[in-house]
Order: sequence, then structure tokens, then C-alpha cells
Amino acid sequence: MALPKLETPVYELILPSSGEKISFRPFLVKEYKILLTALESDTEEITRIVTELVDVCTFNKLKINKLANFDIEYIFLNMRAKSIGETTNLSLQCKNCDNKIPVTMDLTKAYIEKSLEHTPKLQLTDTIIVEMRYPKFEEMIDIYENFKTDKIVNLLSTCIKSVYTNDKVYDEYTNEELLEFVNSFSKSQFEMMENFFLTMPKLTQSVEADCTVCNTHNEMKIEGIQNFFV
Repeated sequence: MALPKLETPVYELILPSSGEKISFRPFLVKEYKILLTALESDTEEITRIVTELVDVCTFNKLKINKLANFDIEYIFLNMRAKSIGETTNLSLQCKNCDNKIPVTMDLTKAYIEKSLEHTPKLQLTDTIIVEMRYPKFEEMIDIYENFKTDKIVNLLSTCIKSVYTNDKVYDEYTNEELLEFVNSFSKSQFEMMENFFLTMPKLTQSVEADCTVCNTHNEMKIEGIQNFFV
């Protein structure tokens, strides 16, 4: 006689980039095994597995390859909380004596931090406006792993969505044309692009603990999926 089929619970969350309500399910044991295997692989494989898990567990209803990096991180964190547990353990290094303090972090309290000064439209000159797109998950993971100037410049360039002048919209161009355009920026114009990335929404949570050695109260802001992953 066949065993009964288990019902998988379905949860809802709000997609940070659009405010859209989406549904998701926890990942199953077979999917968790794949995730554990991915943790022993290279960055490209980890990125692929995480993206595929998010796609499958949101019932293939999202345009997964167009989602912003922080959308993927937020969905994955919620999946992880419902699948493995709502807490995770980490070590907080004391700012006074360098003692490592064990901390239990409640993943349900993580949130997307949004800066009031953030804008995707950059006024480069009186007549030129650049509209940016948010980097994708795989693009940001690559930057985390390979923090090099040329990669950062390339990412900044490829995240230009459109360029506006008083009478024309430029939204079709080659990568070479984009790089040439960005390389012609002044220092202050390039800093506007950098500020777009520095202030864009990010997955974050604050943790705090008292040092057991020197009694110093420590606070730290955790950011990015690499700190929430397991």
C-alpha cells in the first residue's frame, strides 16, 4: 500500500523591490541535501543552486533571472527560516578585547533596509540622466568573491538601464559602448553610481551581546546572504 502524501505548507511574503505579494514553500529534504552539497562547491554552483531553489519554491511564478539581488536574498532567507529553523548561531567578535561571543540570531527579524537618499535615477549633467537597474544575485555574489576594481566598474556599467537626454532615450547599446561611456565620467559622476550601490536596499539584521570577558556591550549589523547562508 502506498504511503500517504505529505502536504507542504505555503507562506506569503512581500517582494522588497516591487511590494508584490508572493507565495513560497519550504525546501524539502531532497532539496536541502542538494543545498548542503552546493556549500562544498564553487561560487558559480552555489549561485545556481540557490537561484533554482528560490525558483522552484516560489512555484516558478517569478521572472527569477530578472529579480534584484536583495529579492533573492530575502526570499531565500525566509525559505531557510521555514525549512531549517528560524534561528542560526554565529560568533560576534568583541570590539574591546577580541573575545568571540556566541550569538543566536533570529532570522525572522531580518529585514530589507532602505535608504531615504537612494535613487535609481542619476542626474549626471543638466541634460543627461542615467537610470540604473539593481544587480542580479549572481552578479553580487561574484563581486563578494572577487572584489576587484575592473569587476566593479564592469558591474556598474552593465547595471545602466537607460540613458536620457532632453530629446532622446538610449536603451540599446553594446557593452563596449557602455564601458566607454562610464570611463568618460568625472570622479563626482562615478561617485554617484557608486552611491547607488552603497545605498541600495540590502538584507540586514542587528545583533548585540555582552562580552563574557570584559563586559563590553557589542552591537553589529549583519548584511548580505553570505552571513545568513547556513
